[in-house]
Amino acid sequence: MKKKRIILYLVATLIGASAIASSAPQTVFAASSDTSVISSITSAFEQKKTTLTINMTTAQLSRINSLIDRAALQADAYARYTLDRVDTRYSTRGSKANVQLTISYLENKQQSDYVTAQAKATLKTIVKPGMSQEEKVKVIHDYIVKRFAYDESLTFYSAYDGLTKGTTVCQGYALLGYRMLTLAGIENRMVEGAAGGQAHVWNKVKVNGNWYNLDMTWDDPTPDRKNEVSYSYYLVTDKLLARDHTWKRTGVPTATADYRTALAKKAKTSAKYRNLLSAIGGEMTYSTAALQQKVLASIAKGKSDLTVQHDFNVASPQLALDQIMKACRKTTIKNVRYAYKVADNGIATVKFLFDY
Repeated sequence: MKKKRIILYLVATLIGASAIASSAPQTVFAASSDTSVISSITSAFEQKKTTLTINMTTAQLSRINSLIDRAALQADAYARYTLDRVDTRYSTRGSKANVQLTISYLENKQQSDYVTAQAKATLKTIVKPGMSQEEKVKVIHDYIVKRFAYDESLTFYSAYDGLTKGTTVCQGYALLGYRMLTLAGIENRMVEGAAGGQAHVWNKVKVNGNWYNLDMTWDDPTPDRKNEVSYSYYLVTDKLLARDHTWKRTGVPTATADYRTALAKKAKTSAKYRNLLSAIGGEMTYSTAALQQKVLASIAKGKSDLTVQHDFNVASPQLALDQIMKACRKTTIKNVRYAYKVADNGIATVKFLFDY
């Protein structure tokens, strides 16, 4: 069964209904162009202002919802995804309009400042001197997956909720990920789309010049299992993610590079990267033949165990593993045991134990 994931407010649903005010509110900003209207609203969002009054033309007023929407799209991602609702009140005189925006947020300024402070404090403890970008991404990913439990009641939506209540939906995971990755100097985006039949949001991360998808919500078991972390949605390609996620590709960086293959190459000459590769479940195999080859190679080397990420895709795990067990019986090994767990996207963590 696919997990239910939801994002409460996307940009398209941020605009509240307009209401006519009987008298003009106090003027605090005079707009001369659409650009200046958008700029002033964007600034208000990023500063977490709760009210903003603008003098504009009635022509601008007629498209105020579009202007607000464009302002939200231009805002910093953290500001944009903590917006809750924007309501408008206005009065007109001739071709002039006086518009007051009342803005509410999933996090107020004090709460967002708390998230930033906690993110900075946590980074000081989990990011060690000399860490590579890859290592930073992993410790941030692991911290958030372990720190949060997915809110199955669909009540809590922010990073602040996650940090103070221990639970939030995908929006909270992605928001804290965005804040921590940015503070760690790692370029990233928040991407909205759908997964498991529900609206969803996740992060896209740039590591060593390549973009990857990072879905920390779907790497967190539901119901929550303390300190358990999955890597099935960790730095994956668009092609793999598209098996159970959908999103508009326009304006979103593409992710085509195979992270695990690149990491496996570096692991051949670096203990640090071998440890990193092992920590995320090992190399990825994409066919039964490739997985069987790794198992037989491990037996030939006398290894006691093997853990690997395998892409079952639409294939039956049991049929593939039965074929591998048949091949193992032709060797001199006494016994082979295995266990596996398959994610929604067909990626499985498979562990083999060998008795000689």
